[in-house]
Order: sequence, then C-alpha cells, then structure tokens
Amino acid sequence: MPADPTLAREKNLSEDQAVKSAQSLRRKRFGLALATYAIVILATFLITRLGLGRMNEMQWTAFIGLGLLGNITFFGLFYTNTNLRFSDPSLTREQIVYSSFWGMVSLYLLPGARPIVLMFYLPAFSFGMLRLTRRQYLKLTAIVMGLYASILALEYWQSRPGFSIQYELFLFILFSILLTWFAFFGGFVSNLRRSLGQQHKKLWKASEEIKSENKKRKQAQIEKDSLIVELTDALQKVKTLTGLLPICASCKKIRDDQGYWKQIESYICDHSEAEFSHGICPDCANKLYPDFYKKKT
Repeated sequence: MPADPTLAREKNLSEDQAVKSAQSLRRKRFGLALATYAIVILATFLITRLGLGRMNEMQWTAFIGLGLLGNITFFGLFYTNTNLRFSDPSLTREQIVYSSFWGMVSLYLLPGARPIVLMFYLPAFSFGMLRLTRRQYLKLTAIVMGLYASILALEYWQSRPGFSIQYELFLFILFSILLTWFAFFGGFVSNLRRSLGQQHKKLWKASEEIKSENKKRKQAQIEKDSLIVELTDALQKVKTLTGLLPICASCKKIRDDQGYWKQIESYICDHSEAEFSHGICPDCANKLYPDFYKKKT
C-alpha cells in the first residue's frame, strides 16, 4: 500500500524543524564556549598583571591567535551546517580537544600560576556533560593528561628554573584524579540523559502512532456514516410487497388494509415502484377478437 503523501510531507517538515532546532541549540552552546575562551584570556591577563607569570608580545599573539583560529573554524562549520556530516554534529569532543590543546599554551608559559590555569579545564570538560559517554570522557582525560605529561617532560629536559618534580607530580596526580572523577560523573549524567531521551522517543513514537490510528479511525467512521446515509436513502426508495394478499378468485381485485377492493395493478403501483403498460395476450385476443386474430395469424 503506497504511503500517504500528506503524512510523508508532514514527517519531512517535522524532521527539518528538528534539525533547525538542534542547530540553533548547537550555535548557542558554541556561543557559551566562545564566552569561556574570552574569560580564560581575561583571567590569563589578570595573572600576568598580578605578577604570577609573564608573556611577551609574540606569546600573547600566538595564544590569542590560536583561540581565534579554532573558534572561527568551528563557527564556519556550524554556520554552513557542515557539522551535520560528522557522526556527532555537536562537535563536542573536537571542541574540548582543541580547547585543551589551546590551554596547554598558558599552562607551559605560566608555570607559577599552573594550579589556577588547570582550573580553566573544568569549564571546557563541563560542555561534554550531556553529550559524552564515560568511555569518551576517559579518552579525553587520557589526551589531556598526555599533553600535560609532555609539558612536564619538556620542562624537566630543559631544566626549567624552579622546577620541582615532587610538586609537579603532585599537581599532575591531583589533576588526573579530578578529571577522572569528572569523567565518571559526566558519563553517568550523559547515560541518564540518553536513557531519558530514548524513553521520550518511544513515548513520542507511540503518541504519533495513536494519532495516526485515530485519524484512520475517524476517516473510516466518516466513510461508514456516509455509506449508512446512502443505504438509508436507498431503502427509503424501495417498496416491497410482503405477507398474504387477499385477492378475489374471480375478478382478481385485491383488498387493501382499509377493506377496499382495488384493481391488482392499482394496488401494486401503490405499494411498490412497479409501473404497468397495458397490452393483450394471444389467448385473450383470440377470445375477444376472433375474426381479427384469425386474419392476423
């Protein structure tokens, strides 16, 4: 049975509206991420002003330039809807990975304010709270800790002044525990959201099926009522003769309900849709008009 074009059109419009709504939400989340970048840059500026570290003009240019480059790239993906080609159109993992890489610049350039800089990673990780699974969160944690470990290895190899392996390892272990806990908690919240989302989809699907079934039943009831009206009209036009009819054995008149004797053709015309056209049969013609009938034969 071919699909109802109206239902197919409504389904396509509903899907298009859902995509537009999802894209609008992703752009808003990107706006929040952009605001987070601005806050981190402002906090980094305050750190340098308080004397907790120094960054020269070239370092500032690289730091801000990398932030702008990444955000312009993601903005282009969302604006042109190119993000819809990815398995996860929200690009949550990609944005967190890039922001983590970008944050390593200030983490390396401002070793004196490293505990403060490490706090900047928590807002970035919070963006995956409702999107990433526990496994994805743990992979991101491994990537961030790998980048952090590479910075510590580079500083150890360069023999950075004031570098304390015990202190740096303490920060590294503490930060890894914090991110791991964040991964488990975020994964739990994401799994809970997905479970609720699946239940919502099932309820929505059931609701749509009920609406479709009610629509079909309503249409069937309309057709049924129309058919009943047509049959009623047809039955009202039909007259039938039933029961025993008192008829005279001699003249063949029929007695009606009022006790009057009526000609058979008159009675039948009154009680049915039949009409009579008079003629004469051969036997009667021979009996009534013998001479004319003999000449004709």
